[in-house]
Amino acid sequence: MLKKNYVRLFVFACLLGGLLLTAQNAVTADTHFEKLRLESAKIKTMQADFTQKKFMKILSRPLVSEGRFYYDAPDSFRWEYMTPLRSVVISRSNKTRRFIYSDGKMVEDKSGGAQGMQIVLNDVSGWISGRFDQNPSFNASITEGVNTTITLTPAEKNMAGFIQKIEIVLSPKTATVQSVKIIEDANTFTHIEFHNVQTNKIINPAVFQDVR
Repeated sequence: MLKKNYVRLFVFACLLGGLLLTAQNAVTADTHFEKLRLESAKIKTMQADFTQKKFMKILSRPLVSEGRFYYDAPDSFRWEYMTPLRSVVISRSNKTRRFIYSDGKMVEDKSGGAQGMQIVLNDVSGWISGRFDQNPSFNASITEGVNTTITLTPAEKNMAGFIQKIEIVLSPKTATVQSVKIIEDANTFTHIEFHNVQTNKIINPAVFQDVR
């Protein structure tokens, strides 16, 4: 009888320890995310060059695009591809427009693709603001190391069919986004790296209005 009591006490202690560890990890993650939000609140503007590589099993080499993006808090965005094909998405006050290069000039795309980009830009804006854990569509976890890595996994099964997870690596010095890896499946993913990142530098408002 005494032995059974000891066994039950041991099992209870293990369960309690596991619950406490889980709770402690949750508190630690919340603390890290809160710290990132406080650091990100200092960022009023951001601009950077980027290189985007699309990897697919059917491709012998990745598809490579290069461009530049601009951000002015809270909701002004310009995402511009320079090569191999030029296109621009500008977003301001929750109004998004997309332009593509055709016949020697930039022409607005009226097909409706800009609305899909609005969702993407809202997510990117949230990442820049440190709101990694506040999108109900994803569950967020954080890993500390040489670099801080945020992993976002779909909260809904229907989205899991399109995206397995998103990995966001932050710069160790400034806590700004250093790279984003969007994993669709084991053989298909998109990797975006940011270069020449500048923060809190004045951006001409025309950047978010004019496309030439």
